[in-house]
Amino acid sequence: MLGRRSILASSLGLLLLTVGCAGQHSTDPDRRRDGAGVDGGGSMDGGAGVDAPGVDASGVDAPGVDAFRPDGGGGCAPGTTECGGRCVDLGSDPSHCGACGRVCAAPRAMTSCVAGACAVGACESGWLDCDGLEENGCERPDGCVEGASCTTACDSAGVIACPDRCAPVCMAPAEICNHADDDCDGSCESGLAGCRAGVHRAFGNGGHLYTRDLGEAMSGGHMLERENFYWVYTSEHPGLRAFYRCRKTNGLRFYTTSSACEGGGTSEGVLGYVAAGETCGATALYRLYSSSAGNHFYTTSAAERDNAVASFGYRYESIAGYVWTGS
Repeated sequence: MLGRRSILASSLGLLLLTVGCAGQHSTDPDRRRDGAGVDGGGSMDGGAGVDAPGVDASGVDAPGVDAFRPDGGGGCAPGTTECGGRCVDLGSDPSHCGACGRVCAAPRAMTSCVAGACAVGACESGWLDCDGLEENGCERPDGCVEGASCTTACDSAGVIACPDRCAPVCMAPAEICNHADDDCDGSCESGLAGCRAGVHRAFGNGGHLYTRDLGEAMSGGHMLERENFYWVYTSEHPGLRAFYRCRKTNGLRFYTTSSACEGGGTSEGVLGYVAAGETCGATALYRLYSSSAGNHFYTTSAAERDNAVASFGYRYESIAGYVWTGS
């Protein structure tokens, strides 16, 4: 019994000695786990003062991959700017156009960012952007109706054309014979053959003859003075009056808008149609009379009128009507 107790006590003493040695080794300030030792301040770098990887000086984990650049290089890539946690191109981003937070938006329009400036794109159906301003977007309703009736600048009946929907055009019609400037070129019936006829002036048998018949102007004792001296319409139109050729008892002729030849002659019919005023480029046809010769004289020239009065004894009577100097 005694021997057995002695063996048990020896074993217990050996165990205590072993634990004590282990405790002495773990608290030795001159020993390091990695063979270099642990410094007295508890640092794991042997006193070099370098923080452990993954921990910054404030104790907050250091970022791994950069939040903006895919290569983890830090900050935004060249040509981009950080706006609200994103790297954006201020030259093209419609939510940050030219500056962070500047949003491109316009009424009734799609918008885009071009070179750092907001631009109005496509409009909503039925709307137009005619002034190009971003702030009011597509500001005008699209009212252009191709082919709709309209009144031209010269009061003729035209039709709408829409080459530019912001600026519809009232297209003038082709010229027709109607004593009007249909095509708005500043002249009535310009180049329209047959609408007006020339009146020739001849002299003979003691007086003047005005006729649309060139053969008549050169026959029957008459000598042609001026071919196509003036022009008259060949048919009646609004604003025109019939111009009658009348034969007096002395065989000479005069011309008037009176169908009864003013009670002083017999009508030989209508010479043509003249205007009541200076419409469509018409000019005055002056009427003069020589009592000594019993002859009426007509001219479109004020100078010739005055000379006839001063040199040949004619008396100026009136403006017989308004005629044209060309077809």
